Amino acid sequence: MVRTLMCYALVALVLIPGLAQGAEKKVIIGFRKTAPLTELEKQDRVHRAGGRVERSHAVANALTADLPEEAIGSLKQDPDVSYVEEDREFSAEPAFPEPELTPEYLLSWGVTRIAANRSAWNGIRGAGIKVAILDTGIDYNHPELKENYRGGYNFVTNTADPFDDSRRGHGTHLAGIIGAKDNGTGVVGVAPDASLYAVKILDRNMFGSTSRVLAGLEWAISNKVDVINISFSMPNSPLYFSQAVKDACDEAYAAGIVIVAAAGNSGQPVVDYPADFASVIAVAATAADNTRAFFSNYGAKIEFSAPGVGITSTLPGGRYGLLSGTSQAAPHVAGAVALLLSAGMVDDSAQDAGKVEAVRSWLGAGALDLGEPGRDATFGYGLVQAPAYWTVRRTPGPTWENALTLPVKAGKYRINVVNHGLRRLVIASPQGVQDVKHLQEGNWAHEETYFSFEYESATDDQITFYPFGSVGSSAEIGIAANL
Repeated sequence: MVRTLMCYALVALVLIPGLAQGAEKKVIIGFRKTAPLTELEKQDRVHRAGGRVERSHAVANALTADLPEEAIGSLKQDPDVSYVEEDREFSAEPAFPEPELTPEYLLSWGVTRIAANRSAWNGIRGAGIKVAILDTGIDYNHPELKENYRGGYNFVTNTADPFDDSRRGHGTHLAGIIGAKDNGTGVVGVAPDASLYAVKILDRNMFGSTSRVLAGLEWAISNKVDVINISFSMPNSPLYFSQAVKDACDEAYAAGIVIVAAAGNSGQPVVDYPADFASVIAVAATAADNTRAFFSNYGAKIEFSAPGVGITSTLPGGRYGLLSGTSQAAPHVAGAVALLLSAGMVDDSAQDAGKVEAVRSWLGAGALDLGEPGRDATFGYGLVQAPAYWTVRRTPGPTWENALTLPVKAGKYRINVVNHGLRRLVIASPQGVQDVKHLQEGNWAHEETYFSFEYESATDDQITFYPFGSVGSSAEIGIAANL
């Protein structure tokens, strides 16, 4: 009986074609255009090789078929066959998929407008970065802020308790814009893992003094914070100019501390102090339609703009509320600085002015240009963007005018590129010139080509991207540090 069953099995293996063959692959078989083969004859070649035809492609003179792996080599040798290639599967998922907007991010429209939700989704949340807020203090018991609060000082009462007792809750509002926790309720900050320090130099009626401003700056410098947010302003007139405050700002700059300040709310073509100082980043305010807020000051000293109209954030007593002003715009930029430092793109351990200039370069390269092309007196370099990606775009001008230059420190990087129609993308760096299109197989000019590659810089330097293609084509550049 056993012998009989074995014989039947052997006969079955012989009579059923392909049953004893190896694994199959889905392939596309292209036939030479010079080959005088009918459609039936082409399919017969596949059948005789043990394959099954799935689809015919007349435009390419090809067939899609399931073919035994061992038959691929012999079919490639057929003089009438031009090629046999694997039918590869691919994903049409966006290269940089947008994170889902939770209720917190939907409520915090300024945070999403500067793309801080993308940074958070990519794990860039400001962890380890110390942000000092010189204002009315912070309600450090607020559920959104208590985890990120790290201390401070009250120069109004000269005590160690910088609780926000102001009627408007101004300092608490700023703290929420910068670092409200991503905890599933209320709002979320630009840098939800940043460390917040309250330096109270304004009283409950929001009055301050030059000496308290000076003391607050000294406290921030001596405590080696990374970022200082100033959302108050003094009129730009000889009466309010303070050499002492300027010297303190310059000292912070020299120590590698980034100072971000509000430009003022008089709607005039002048930037108030201390935002007017060269050592300070001056911020104007924008509305939801990316126009200048009617109250926002403007002028040649404006470096960046940020959302400042109808901003929902934290208020004392666990509350939330809306406030508007360049006061609200400045913390969006301060938060973006915290993200940039935490992303490792700038050496956050440096204690010199080069650190501040590197921050300015990165933010300037990534800003969304508004108004007149390039830096202008209304928006500065444009709407600040969190460090998620930078765009290089072809305009009618020469290619070198479209160049995107990003500063890097020594180390390894992962560069991600999403191409939107560019023909070529050339990188120039101290390591030489490299044409990115040669790093990617397939059709480079396809509408949503995505790829990534490694880059290593031996020294602190810069990378420049040059786009080539038709006007309007572009590419998004994302850089991840410390591989």
